[in-house]
Amino acid sequence: MQVTIHSELVGPLTLDTGSGFADDITIRTPNGVVPVWLSIFESAAQNSELLGETGGLIDAFPELVSKARKLLVEDLGTGMQVAQFVEFHTDELDLPEVRKAYEEYRGQRATAEGLVALLDPKAFVLNVGEGGGLESWIDFTLSPDASDQLLVVRFDSDRHATSISWES
Repeated sequence: MQVTIHSELVGPLTLDTGSGFADDITIRTPNGVVPVWLSIFESAAQNSELLGETGGLIDAFPELVSKARKLLVEDLGTGMQVAQFVEFHTDELDLPEVRKAYEEYRGQRATAEGLVALLDPKAFVLNVGEGGGLESWIDFTLSPDASDQLLVVRFDSDRHATSISWES
């Protein structure tokens, strides 16, 4: 079955619900394009409300990136997930720009925002959550060419950031 999702950010999207997963949708950012992975079709094909919400959630991508960055900055101040992620990339990989930013941050010559600014969105995933609403997550990476390690920020159906995880 063909469905059309309306999004101001990427335009109208006509997709085949039988494909199950769409990876041909991209959002342009200042640092390149971010694929949008829709893992929603079996549920959404039967639910016009979910289809309507999908376009709005895609349009909310810039807002969600901003919320995710804020959560990552907060984690640098109160948690260990982001610091360990960056330290891993500093110690294990030859990423001079990451090492420099991390050393400046540890030496209090740079802000947490500056360090988090090195993280780029690699993918945006939409999924139907346990409660039936649309949930999403953004995969962030420091250097997609050098590492498959991701910091994943998850959002609930109300678009509130709920967690950070380190994945590969």
